[in-house]
Amino acid sequence: MLTIGNLSKKTGVTVRTLGYYDQIGLLAPASRTEGGHRLYDAAQIIRLEQIVSLKYLGFSLDEIKLMIDDGTESIYNSLEKQLQLVREQKAELQRVEQALESMHHSIRTDEEMNWALLFQVMRLFQQDQRELKQRLDRYLNEEQKQHMLTANLDNEQRAEWLALIADVKKHVNEPPHSAKAQQLATRWIEHVYTMFGNDDSFLENAWDAVREEADGVMFYPMTKEVVTFIQKAIEYKENHQLLE
Repeated sequence: MLTIGNLSKKTGVTVRTLGYYDQIGLLAPASRTEGGHRLYDAAQIIRLEQIVSLKYLGFSLDEIKLMIDDGTESIYNSLEKQLQLVREQKAELQRVEQALESMHHSIRTDEEMNWALLFQVMRLFQQDQRELKQRLDRYLNEEQKQHMLTANLDNEQRAEWLALIADVKKHVNEPPHSAKAQQLATRWIEHVYTMFGNDDSFLENAWDAVREEADGVMFYPMTKEVVTFIQKAIEYKENHQLLE
């Protein structure tokens, strides 16, 4: 048997917290001394370990009590739901990260802050993934939509992609046949392959979506000028290669 003080030292849970758990019926002591002091046995230690673990995973004390009292099946089902919630939160945080990077990119590359544009971008990132998928229905099948929305770049790749778009913006008035335009087109193709692989069907459909939505902010920071420039530069590259 452990006293409440010894249990606190063993688990790192404060005496005050252990007393509160007893008060709300979450962790009752196995017995008490004649003087009324709480005593805990192995079963209570295991229950406390369950409480601490589930609390760390984000469950409320009320949820934890129900889960432990109902047994393993209840814990499994609750963990499954919590896992789904965490995945959704992770996706939301990734969208926030992308929004922050887009705003940072805009401030760094544009001469003036376009708040109207940034507001539209923020609204886009706040949309539910289902809404974005519905907008892509015209261009991509279900598997392709998932592929586009879950493309996962590391920080270095994302920085390179944003830098490429910024470079294109600086040279949108270059003729498609110029050395600079062709260099940018080559870099663009290489980055697209890095992000999405070389599935020609997917890439063609995805580019259709980019071109059709170029007037909006769905693919920000790509603008209509960027898309038009890249389209012409790639067309020249492909036609020139055919003639060689």
